[in-house]
Parts: sequence; structure tokens; C-alpha cells
Amino acid sequence: MSGLPLKAEPISLEDLIALNDEIAAMVRAGLPLEAGLGTATGDPRNLRAITDRLRLEMQRGSSLPEALSNCGAELPPSYLALVKAGLESNRLADALVAAASFARTLLEMQEALKSALIYPVLVLCVAYGFFLLLLGDLVPRLIHMLEQARAAPDALVRLLQFLSHTIFYWGPILPVCALLAAVWMGVVPLVKPQRPAVMLSRLRFLPWMRRIVGDLQSATFCQLLGLLVDRAVPLPEALELAGSASADRGLSDDCRKIAAEVRQGRPLTQALAGSRRLPPFTRWMLSAGQTQGAMPSVMITLGDVYRLRAVSQIGLFRMSAPLVLTLVLGGGAVAAYSFLLFVPMRNLLLELTRSPAS
Repeated sequence: MSGLPLKAEPISLEDLIALNDEIAAMVRAGLPLEAGLGTATGDPRNLRAITDRLRLEMQRGSSLPEALSNCGAELPPSYLALVKAGLESNRLADALVAAASFARTLLEMQEALKSALIYPVLVLCVAYGFFLLLLGDLVPRLIHMLEQARAAPDALVRLLQFLSHTIFYWGPILPVCALLAAVWMGVVPLVKPQRPAVMLSRLRFLPWMRRIVGDLQSATFCQLLGLLVDRAVPLPEALELAGSASADRGLSDDCRKIAAEVRQGRPLTQALAGSRRLPPFTRWMLSAGQTQGAMPSVMITLGDVYRLRAVSQIGLFRMSAPLVLTLVLGGGAVAAYSFLLFVPMRNLLLELTRSPAS
């Protein structure tokens, strides 16, 4: 059909933030989405394709969650759940603000990781280049000197000799593997953008980032649960929606189990006892909030606590990670050179001093 917009590609994190901001601005202003989406000039091509398709779906009578699901951008399921939760609680603007905070913090995490790795990676590249030079030039000379002295090479020298002879096989492989790992983690951008959910799951493999991601997901869960309960959404449904919007599959499964037990008449405190993904402090605050009848304010405040902790951890990572990685990589390179260079040279000098004079 000639009137159809271009097909949208999977959305990037930057485009998701821009799309969310555009929808949030129109919701706060009370403007109809089907009339105003996609009217901004200067948007990237993929974002224009997404908003055009989204506007077309809404003009056909689709609801906002249905239009987002059918716009072809492969939006994260957690974002779709968050929009649905915002509509359920009649606080869509607040839910979109939570989504923007989550996405921007995730983008900040990615940028912090990139900036933290720049100098350490340069140090590692220089060290690796000198290591290849050592194997290609110095080790053959060392072997020749040992042969002239009629001295048998020790185990370390034999290892260096083997690495020197096979350098053309493994030499290029290590940098390629490191580059692939950087691409996989999202440190090196691809032509095709990574999906936010994929990026988030891969960042969890990094020890420090795992804690930040966990705090960020807990912040989204707590804030959204507070909004839903405040608007009299039943607790089981609120738990399911908030868990789905957290972008944590384990937490989402946990919330569904807790919701099922609550529907069966089990007290919330007992249902929370079997949870494995909810942090203990969150479980305690949930129980205390329900007992005191102040769950909405308690959960929203707890969400702010988790979000601020995640932001502070990102700042700490940005300051300390480059120094720590440089010390580890630089110090490791110096130690490796000391072991690989000075130990064989020492053994060679000892052999020469023991050799009879010619």
C-alpha cells in the first residue's frame, strides 16, 4: 500500500528515549497521540518510521499498548508492560517518567563503561604489541645465544620459543576475540543497534554493573507498584504489571507466583517469604507498607532510594574503574614482562658464566 510508512528497524536505546519523551510530552499536554506523533522535524529516519507507523495504528483505533506492539520497532516487553501499567493506574505520564529515568540511567551505564575502558584498553594494546615484538625479535636472539653457549633451554624459554613459532596463528586471534567481546557487551557500537533488553542482560555479566542493574530494576518495580496501588489497582495485578515492567524475567516470574498466592487468600507476608529475586529490604518494606496502610508512599520512596543508589554507583564506577583497570592491566603487563624477559636473561647469564672460556 502506497500510504504505509517505511518499515521500522529494532529500536535503539537513544530512539526509545526520544520516542518516550515525545509520547510523555503529548500526554502531559493532553494532546491526542494519533494527531501529533511524528510531527517533529529533524528526527532520525528510524524514529520517524516508528512514529509514523504508531500514528497510523492509533488512527485505525488501536490502543496505545496495541499500537506500540504493532509498530514494528520490537519494543522491549518491559516498556510495553510499563505503558499498560500507566494506563491501568491512570497515571501514564508518571509511568513514562519512570521509563525515561530507567532508559537514561541504562544509557549512562553504557557510556560510563565505554569511558572507563578507553585508557586501560590503550595500555593493554601497547603491552600486547610489545609482547609480540618480544616474541618475534628478542626470543629468537635468546635461543640463538643459548645454542651458541650449548646450554639447554629451560621450560619457560621452551614456552616462549613455542609462542614465537606459532605467533602467526594465535597473534591475530586474541585481538579479534577481544573485539568480539566488546561488541557483544555493547562497548563497541554496531551498525545495527542493540536492543535495550539484550544490552541490559549482557551488562549483568559484569560484577559491578550487576549491582547497578539490579538497583535500577528494583527502582522501576517499586515506583510502578506504588503508582498502581495508589490508584486502587488490585495488589495481585499490580505485582504482575510492576514485575513485567522491571525488565527482570526472574523478578517477573517471582511476582506472578506471589500474585497467585495472594489471589488464593494467602497473606502477603507469607507469599513474599518464598521470593528469591526480590531484595530482602524490598520484601520487608512491602510487608510494612501493607500493614501500615501506606504501601504507595513507601514503595515510591523506596524506588527513589534504589534509583539514587544506582546513580551514585555509576558515578563511583566512572571515577574509580579507569584507575583500577589501569593499575591491574598496567601492573599485570609489567609483571609479565619482568617474568618473561628478566628470568630467561638471568638464566642465560648464569649459563654463560658456567660455560668454559673459548
